[in-house]
Amino acid sequence: MNYIAREKKKPEGLSETDRQFKEKIKGKTPAQAYRFFKRHQSVYQYNTAETKEVFARMNHKRCSFCTKWISEFNTEMTIEHIETKSSCPRKIFQWDNLLCSCRTCNTKRGRKEYKADAYLDPSSIKDIERYFCFHTDGTISVSKALSQAEADKAKYMIRLYRLDRDELNAERREFFNSLLDDELFEILKRRSRDAQDIHYLSVFTYYKRRTENGK
Repeated sequence: MNYIAREKKKPEGLSETDRQFKEKIKGKTPAQAYRFFKRHQSVYQYNTAETKEVFARMNHKRCSFCTKWISEFNTEMTIEHIETKSSCPRKIFQWDNLLCSCRTCNTKRGRKEYKADAYLDPSSIKDIERYFCFHTDGTISVSKALSQAEADKAKYMIRLYRLDRDELNAERREFFNSLLDDELFEILKRRSRDAQDIHYLSVFTYYKRRTENGK
């Protein structure tokens, strides 16, 4: 996971939908509000062309969790709700509760509940990379430099989105195997943030630091 600078200006259409929806569910219980959303989700939408455009720019077309580049962004990008729709329907259209996700990460989480004391929001934690450790075999683990409370959060996020799944491990391993010399590192540093493989720069930087320190 990498830090994502959330755009402070909320998408106008989303903000208006949020206002209208909250007006409609005023006085309803969370269960009633969620049922109302389910019945009217063709009217009240969050994954619109506007939000796709904002997330494409904000995330550089990458998943907020596994950081993979989403090749067919307009059709394959999904909206992940930090606090789930069923548990907190009042936040279904709230901008700071939404993140961009690939279909796989979204599916791996499913309807698992949000734990406020464990969730690591990549749009609010600038040094989120320090929570995780990458290995040359492609696997990911919790950084040993963390406190127990921080380690528990990192474990929670790895489990929640299955960041240790085989396909990701294989891709990271292939990337490490391609590191024959420092030339690729210099190429990556010069690339724009929306390049497909730019998310590996932080992984490579970590790997390079480890090898230079003889670890």
